[in-house]
Amino acid sequence: MRVKITPKAILIPTLSLFLICIVVTAALALTNNVTADKIADNELQSKNQSMKNVCPEAQTFDELIPDVLYEGKKEGGETVGYAISTASQGYGGQVKVMTGIADGEIIGVDVFYNDDETPGLGKNTSNESFCDQYKGLTTDTDIAVSKDDQSGNAQTVDAVTSATISSRAVTKAVNEACHIYNDNVGTTNSSVSLTKSEDAENKDFGSETELLKRGDE
Repeated sequence: MRVKITPKAILIPTLSLFLICIVVTAALALTNNVTADKIADNELQSKNQSMKNVCPEAQTFDELIPDVLYEGKKEGGETVGYAISTASQGYGGQVKVMTGIADGEIIGVDVFYNDDETPGLGKNTSNESFCDQYKGLTTDTDIAVSKDDQSGNAQTVDAVTSATISSRAVTKAVNEACHIYNDNVGTTNSSVSLTKSEDAENKDFGSETELLKRGDE
Protein backbone atom coordinates (compact mmCIF):
# COMPACT_ATOMS: atom_id res chain seq x y z
CA MET A 1 0.00 0.00 0.00
CA ARG A 2 1.45 3.30 -1.08
CA VAL A 3 1.34 6.18 1.39
CA LYS A 4 0.68 9.48 -0.24
CA ILE A 5 3.01 12.17 1.04
CA THR A 6 1.56 15.64 0.75
CA PRO A 7 3.51 18.94 0.94
CA LYS A 8 1.68 19.67 4.20
CA ALA A 9 2.96 16.42 5.75
CA ILE A 10 6.53 17.48 5.00
CA LEU A 11 6.19 21.18 5.84
CA ILE A 12 4.71 20.87 9.34
CA PRO A 13 7.46 18.63 10.85
CA THR A 14 10.13 20.73 9.13
CA LEU A 15 8.78 23.97 10.55
CA SER A 16 8.40 22.40 13.97
CA LEU A 17 12.02 21.24 13.95
CA PHE A 18 13.17 24.66 12.73
CA LEU A 19 11.32 26.44 15.54
CA ILE A 20 12.72 24.03 18.13
CA CYS A 21 16.26 24.75 16.87
CA ILE A 22 15.68 28.50 17.13
CA VAL A 23 14.37 28.22 20.70
CA VAL A 24 17.22 25.96 21.82
CA THR A 25 19.85 28.20 20.18
CA ALA A 26 18.40 31.30 21.83
CA ALA A 27 18.31 29.56 25.21
CA LEU A 28 21.94 28.46 24.89
CA ALA A 29 23.04 31.95 23.85
CA LEU A 30 21.23 33.50 26.82
CA THR A 31 22.72 30.96 29.21
CA ASN A 32 26.21 31.56 27.80
CA ASN A 33 25.89 35.33 28.23
CA VAL A 34 24.70 34.99 31.82
CA THR A 35 27.41 32.45 32.63
CA ALA A 36 30.16 34.51 30.95
CA ASP A 37 29.21 37.61 32.92
CA LYS A 38 29.15 35.61 36.15
CA ILE A 39 32.55 34.06 35.45
CA ALA A 40 34.06 37.46 34.61
CA ASP A 41 32.60 38.95 37.80
CA ASN A 42 33.94 36.11 39.94
CA GLU A 43 37.39 36.43 38.37
CA LEU A 44 37.42 40.19 38.99
CA GLN A 45 36.49 39.69 42.64
CA SER A 46 39.17 37.02 42.99
CA LYS A 47 41.76 39.33 41.41
CA ASN A 48 40.82 42.25 43.67
CA GLN A 49 41.08 40.04 46.75
CA SER A 50 44.39 38.71 45.50
CA MET A 51 45.80 42.25 45.29
CA LYS A 52 44.87 42.80 48.93
CA ASN A 53 46.42 39.47 49.88
CA VAL A 54 49.84 40.34 48.43
CA CYS A 55 49.81 43.99 49.45
CA PRO A 56 47.83 44.00 52.73
CA GLU A 57 48.81 47.50 53.85
CA ALA A 58 47.23 49.09 50.77
CA GLN A 59 43.81 50.70 51.08
CA THR A 60 43.46 51.53 47.38
CA PHE A 61 45.06 50.40 44.13
CA ASP A 62 45.82 52.64 41.15
CA GLU A 63 46.02 50.85 37.82
CA LEU A 64 49.30 51.78 36.10
CA ILE A 65 49.23 49.15 33.34
CA PRO A 66 45.73 47.84 32.49
CA ASP A 67 45.07 44.43 34.07
CA VAL A 68 48.75 44.05 35.02
CA LEU A 69 50.42 46.61 37.29
CA TYR A 70 48.73 48.24 40.29
CA GLU A 71 50.16 50.73 42.78
CA GLY A 72 49.01 50.06 46.33
CA LYS A 73 48.50 53.11 48.54
CA LYS A 74 47.55 53.86 52.09
CA GLU A 75 44.57 56.10 52.82
CA GLY A 76 46.83 59.17 52.89
CA GLY A 77 48.26 58.40 49.44
CA GLU A 78 51.55 56.84 50.56
CA THR A 79 52.72 54.05 48.25
CA VAL A 80 53.24 50.80 50.18
CA GLY A 81 53.88 48.41 47.32
CA TYR A 82 52.84 47.15 43.92
CA ALA A 83 50.57 44.27 42.89
CA ILE A 84 51.42 42.67 39.56
CA SER A 85 49.16 40.20 37.76
CA THR A 86 50.83 37.68 35.44
CA ALA A 87 50.00 34.29 33.97
CA SER A 88 51.84 31.21 32.74
CA GLN A 89 50.99 27.85 31.20
CA GLY A 90 50.70 25.15 33.83
CA TYR A 91 50.18 21.40 33.50
CA GLY A 92 46.47 21.57 32.70
CA GLY A 93 45.93 25.17 31.65
CA GLN A 94 46.65 28.77 32.51
CA VAL A 95 47.87 29.65 35.98
CA LYS A 96 47.26 33.23 37.14
CA VAL A 97 49.46 34.74 39.82
CA MET A 98 49.47 38.00 41.77
CA THR A 99 52.85 39.14 43.07
CA GLY A 100 53.30 41.89 45.65
CA ILE A 101 56.57 43.83 45.54
CA ALA A 102 57.91 46.69 47.66
CA ASP A 103 61.38 48.24 47.48
CA GLY A 104 62.63 45.52 45.14
CA GLU A 105 61.55 42.70 47.43
CA ILE A 106 58.68 40.25 47.08
CA ILE A 107 56.20 40.74 49.91
CA GLY A 108 53.57 38.26 48.80
CA VAL A 109 52.53 35.76 46.12
CA ASP A 110 48.98 34.57 45.55
CA VAL A 111 47.88 32.02 42.93
CA PHE A 112 44.35 33.27 42.30
CA TYR A 113 43.51 30.94 39.42
CA ASN A 114 44.72 27.38 38.82
CA ASP A 115 41.41 25.60 38.31
CA ASP A 116 42.76 23.48 35.45
CA GLU A 117 45.57 21.98 37.51
CA THR A 118 45.32 18.51 39.04
CA PRO A 119 43.50 18.42 42.42
CA GLY A 120 45.84 17.39 45.21
CA LEU A 121 48.90 18.10 43.05
CA GLY A 122 49.15 21.22 40.87
CA LYS A 123 46.29 22.95 42.65
CA ASN A 124 48.41 22.85 45.82
CA THR A 125 50.57 25.63 44.34
CA SER A 126 47.95 28.01 45.74
CA ASN A 127 48.74 26.85 49.30
CA GLU A 128 50.49 29.31 51.61
CA SER A 129 53.22 26.77 52.35
CA PHE A 130 54.34 27.03 48.72
CA CYS A 131 53.63 30.70 48.02
CA ASP A 132 55.32 31.96 51.18
CA GLN A 133 58.66 30.68 49.87
CA TYR A 134 58.82 33.68 47.52
CA LYS A 135 58.56 36.23 50.33
CA GLY A 136 61.80 38.09 50.90
CA LEU A 137 63.29 37.17 47.52
CA THR A 138 64.49 40.10 45.43
CA THR A 139 63.66 41.26 41.92
CA ASP A 140 67.27 41.58 40.75
CA THR A 141 67.89 37.84 40.35
CA ASP A 142 65.67 35.28 38.68
CA ILE A 143 63.97 32.61 40.77
CA ALA A 144 64.07 28.91 39.93
CA VAL A 145 62.56 25.69 41.22
CA SER A 146 65.39 24.20 43.28
CA LYS A 147 65.77 21.04 41.16
CA ASP A 148 66.35 23.22 38.06
CA ASP A 149 69.09 25.41 39.56
CA GLN A 150 72.19 23.88 37.99
CA SER A 151 74.35 26.97 38.48
CA GLY A 152 73.62 27.38 42.17
CA ASN A 153 73.31 31.14 41.65
CA ALA A 154 69.55 31.53 41.37
CA GLN A 155 67.10 32.22 44.15
CA THR A 156 65.15 29.01 44.61
CA VAL A 157 61.87 27.60 45.88
CA ASP A 158 60.99 23.95 46.47
CA ALA A 159 58.40 22.52 44.10
CA VAL A 160 55.12 21.13 45.35
CA THR A 161 55.49 17.35 45.63
CA SER A 162 54.72 15.65 42.28
CA ALA A 163 53.75 19.01 40.75
CA THR A 164 56.97 20.34 39.25
CA ILE A 165 55.37 21.67 36.07
CA SER A 166 52.77 23.67 37.99
CA SER A 167 55.46 24.93 40.37
CA ARG A 168 57.55 26.07 37.42
CA ALA A 169 54.53 27.87 35.98
CA VAL A 170 54.03 29.88 39.17
CA THR A 171 57.76 30.65 39.35
CA LYS A 172 57.78 31.80 35.74
CA ALA A 173 54.83 34.12 36.43
CA VAL A 174 56.58 35.55 39.51
CA ASN A 175 59.76 36.16 37.49
CA GLU A 176 57.71 37.97 34.87
CA ALA A 177 56.21 40.14 37.60
CA CYS A 178 59.70 41.00 38.83
CA HIS A 179 60.74 42.03 35.31
CA ILE A 180 57.64 44.22 34.96
CA TYR A 181 58.46 45.84 38.31
CA ASN A 182 62.09 46.46 37.30
CA ASP A 183 61.09 47.92 33.94
CA ASN A 184 58.41 50.26 35.31
CA VAL A 185 59.17 50.93 38.96
CA GLY A 186 62.55 49.66 40.12
CA THR A 187 66.02 50.98 39.33
CA THR A 188 67.60 47.71 38.17
CA ASN A 189 68.93 47.31 34.66
CA SER A 190 65.93 46.11 32.68
CA SER A 191 68.06 44.80 29.79
CA VAL A 192 69.72 42.33 32.17
CA SER A 193 66.33 41.15 33.42
CA LEU A 194 64.98 40.70 29.93
CA THR A 195 68.03 38.71 28.90
CA LYS A 196 67.59 36.44 31.91
CA SER A 197 63.95 36.01 31.03
CA GLU A 198 64.81 34.87 27.51
CA ASP A 199 67.37 32.42 28.86
CA ALA A 200 64.82 30.98 31.29
CA GLU A 201 62.26 30.68 28.48
CA ASN A 202 64.68 28.73 26.30
CA LYS A 203 65.99 26.49 29.08
CA ASP A 204 65.33 22.79 28.47
CA PHE A 205 63.60 21.43 31.54
CA GLY A 206 62.89 18.07 29.88
CA SER A 207 59.77 16.69 28.27
CA GLU A 208 56.51 16.23 30.13
CA THR A 209 56.83 12.50 29.45
CA GLU A 210 60.15 12.39 31.31
CA LEU A 211 58.68 14.37 34.17
CA LEU A 212 55.73 12.03 34.42
CA LYS A 213 58.10 9.08 34.57
CA ARG A 214 59.67 10.66 37.63
CA GLY A 215 56.24 11.00 39.22
CA ASP A 216 55.91 14.73 38.52
CA GLU A 217 52.64 16.28 37.41
